Amino acid sequence: MIKLNPIYKLFMVIVGCVLLLVLSSYSPVFGSTPTESVTLTPQEYATLKKNFDTLESTINRQLTTINELEMQLRVAKLSTSEQKNELIEALNLIKEQRTQLTEARNLLQKQEQMLNEQKLSLEKAEIYLNEQKKEIHKAKMEQRKSKLLNILLGGTVIYLATKN
Repeated sequence: MIKLNPIYKLFMVIVGCVLLLVLSSYSPVFGSTPTESVTLTPQEYATLKKNFDTLESTINRQLTTINELEMQLRVAKLSTSEQKNELIEALNLIKEQRTQLTEARNLLQKQEQMLNEQKLSLEKAEIYLNEQKKEIHKAKMEQRKSKLLNILLGGTVIYLATKN
């Protein structure tokens, strides 16, 4: 079904009314040739002229309105096209940002894994270091015992040597 512009409908009604007015002033049947000449009084001519002027003015206004509406339609289509392009560009930017964020998240996960491995390694090194400290402490204690034993043995040897 074709939708007609309301202005176009109004135009058609006005044209129809004027045509009815003009045709009603003629008595012959459509398609037949007049047998009498039609004479208009100056008042009828003035009314007919006024109606034609009104019709022409109405047609010109409607054409101007139609031109303005067509211009607005072109602007709206262009604006819609530009907005569509901007929307596509925005969607592409969002996809790119999503990709970058995914890459950044993957890098952070790798860094976290490396940090956890380093933490585990440090914990193992700390355990080894504590064991080494214990061993050094034991060795120092053994060394003290050895020194004390050597001093006691040396004192005993001196005592025995002096006693004899």
